[in-house]
Amino acid sequence: MKKTSHPIPLFSLEPHAIGGMFIEELPIDVPEATQPHRDDHYLVLLLTAGSAILEIEKEVFRCEAPALAVIKPLQVHCATRTGIPAGWAFSCAPFMVPEAFAAILPGLDIRQQYVQLTNAEDLFQIAAVLTTAFNTSRTAGRHKPAILKGLSEAFFHRILPELEMAQDKTIQQKGQPAIITRQFMQLLQQQPTGQTPAYFARQMHITTAHLNDCVRETTGFPVTYWRQYAMLHIAKRLLYYTDKPVKSIAWELGFEDHTYFSRLFRKLTGETPGAFRSKFHE
Repeated sequence: MKKTSHPIPLFSLEPHAIGGMFIEELPIDVPEATQPHRDDHYLVLLLTAGSAILEIEKEVFRCEAPALAVIKPLQVHCATRTGIPAGWAFSCAPFMVPEAFAAILPGLDIRQQYVQLTNAEDLFQIAAVLTTAFNTSRTAGRHKPAILKGLSEAFFHRILPELEMAQDKTIQQKGQPAIITRQFMQLLQQQPTGQTPAYFARQMHITTAHLNDCVRETTGFPVTYWRQYAMLHIAKRLLYYTDKPVKSIAWELGFEDHTYFSRLFRKLTGETPGAFRSKFHE
C-alpha cells in the first residue's frame, strides 16, 4: 500500500494582526500548535510560570519558567503542556523586527534559541504593557501601529542581551565559521543593499568562496540568500511605513530598473510590492 504523504502545515500571520504583529497570553488552546508546523514569521514564547515541552527541528526542550524561546520563520516546531503555563506568545513579521535582533539569529544554534531567564521582571512588564496596548480598541487606528512598534522594539531589545550571551556560547562551540558569519551579518546590517559577496569578503580579508562556505555551514543558506533577505527587509519596511512610490523605493535600494525590482520582489515573496502594501493598509 502506498504511504500517504502529509506535508507540514505553514501558518501565516494575517494582516489584521495589526501592523505585522500579534501577542496573546498563555495558555493558548490551539490544537494545531501541538502538531509539527511552520510559521512564516518569528514566534517569541515568554514563560513566566508553569512548564511545557517545546520541540524545534526535532530538538526537544523541557521548558521551566522563567524562560524564553525564539522560533525562526519556517522552522518546524510544536509544543505541549506539562504544567499550566503562563506568559505570552508574540508573533511578528520578519520585516518588523529590529535589525540588531535579526542580525544575530542566523548564528544561533537551535539549542541556543531556548534561554533560561533570571531577573527578567522588566521583560515581563514590557510584555504586559505591549499586550494591553495591542488589546486596547480605543486607541486611534492610525496611531496604534506606531505605538505597538515602539513597544515591540523595547521588547526585542530587552531580549537581545539574552540571545547575545547564547550566541557567544555558540561561537565558542562552532569556531571560525560562526565567527565569520557573525562578522558578515554585522557588515550586512551596515550595508544591507548594493554590495556584492566579493565586497564583504574583501572587508573581512578572506575569499568569497570561504565566506560563502562559512555562512552556509553556520546558517544553512548562502551569502546571496542573506543579501536578498536584507533587501526585502528594508523594502517591506519602506512599503509599510512610507507612502513612497514603488519606483522610488527601488531606486533607494539601488535598482536602476524598478520593474526588475518588482519582478524580484514578487518572485521572492509571491506578491507584488503594491499587493504587499495594500494588505496592510486596507
